[in-house]
Amino acid sequence: MSSAPVVQRLLKSPGGSGLTRAHLEDRACAETLDAAVTVREALGAWHAAPTYLAALAVEIGHRGLRAHRDASLSVVYRGKVVGALQADLLVEDRVLVLVRADPALGAPQRFDALRGLAASGVRVGLAFNFGGPELQFARVC
Repeated sequence: MSSAPVVQRLLKSPGGSGLTRAHLEDRACAETLDAAVTVREALGAWHAAPTYLAALAVEIGHRGLRAHRDASLSVVYRGKVVGALQADLLVEDRVLVLVRADPALGAPQRFDALRGLAASGVRVGLAFNFGGPELQFARVC
């Protein structure tokens, strides 16, 4: 089921300029989630994580959103870069996406997503697991 009608209503709110960061994050999350469902339905459950990551990036781009693969996120302390992390995808510079193809989505994947959020200053993350019998996901913030 596509989130497009909800997203379109959100974006067509009076004046259009009343959109907040939260609205944009919600749009990016909704479209990314819908894109993941589309990818899973098309590819099934038997591929490696890089295959799902590539397909998800294509699907998100097809929806008109920017998705940066292997985005480098700097860890900053007192104005100095002290470390770095790689995000699988960064959607619209607002939503960090973690893609796995493991038997189950668990605490380690959620922890990886939280670590990426802490490093980047991005407020919302989505962790997807394409490897189980059905698509699993978690929204972390």
